[in-house]
Amino acid sequence: MTRRIYEFRCLNDECGQVFDEYVAYEDIHTVKCPDCGSDSKKQISATRIDPRLGLDASFPTMQDKWARVRRQRAKIESRRDER
Repeated sequence: MTRRIYEFRCLNDECGQVFDEYVAYEDIHTVKCPDCGSDSKKQISATRIDPRLGLDASFPTMQDKWARVRRQRAKIESRRDER
């Protein structure tokens, strides 16, 4: 059973707290608000951004990785052809 962190919002109008909870996917319908104990609803949260996709200059992009692998394969093939 896989557990992940999900974002929830309390369904009690007076509370309305937004909180994160570490739960199994099967249990997302039974999460209670930590403040008032009311039921809560899973929210759609922002996606995780992978820095290797080129958003951070210190990491190579996926295109850079593809180009490097392509150059390596071409080098191996050219050595094979020389034999």
